Amino acid sequence: MIITLVKIQEKNKNKCNVYIDGEYSFAVSLDCAVKYSLKAGKEISNVELEEIKTESDRQEAFNLALKYLAKALKTKKQVKDYLAKKGFSLDIIYKVIDRLKELNFINDIEYAKRFAEYSSKSEGKRLSDYKLMQKGVSKNDIESARQNLTVDTMSTAFKLAEKRLKNKEITLELLSKTYRYLIGKGFSYEEV
Repeated sequence: MIITLVKIQEKNKNKCNVYIDGEYSFAVSLDCAVKYSLKAGKEISNVELEEIKTESDRQEAFNLALKYLAKALKTKKQVKDYLAKKGFSLDIIYKVIDRLKELNFINDIEYAKRFAEYSSKSEGKRLSDYKLMQKGVSKNDIESARQNLTVDTMSTAFKLAEKRLKNKEITLELLSKTYRYLIGKGFSYEEV
């Protein structure tokens, strides 16, 4: 197979289209095109072609993940789901995630710590932990994050109950609803 044309895309100047034997074959990042010296007249094997496509996809997935992480801290599972939704293979996704972990852009313990600190102002530990597990944070990571965290859940529960009962006639029904509300917010029976 011989590359007949390498042309920069009109809409995305960071990518170029590669034509093999006169027909469009694939799109690749400019970095990848330079790295592999892609130019008209170069002979290319199927093995090289697959390697180039994989490297280009990995770079694209990495760049998309960085943009996704630039908005806010994310868990490993959130990044994995995002890249999977974009159509990348699991092999590429895991390579990108490993690289992001090396660079400390993904850290589930740090995510859990920040999430727990923030959520402790409006909900109990059980609900916070449940939400973290839904985001893919393991129980061990949640426990590690909570080790050095000092949160006064009793005062949070008290403030929420006080706010709910403020300027209302205290009845058994209202107290019962407030009790169920606090349980639903993730506070333990003892705290409520």
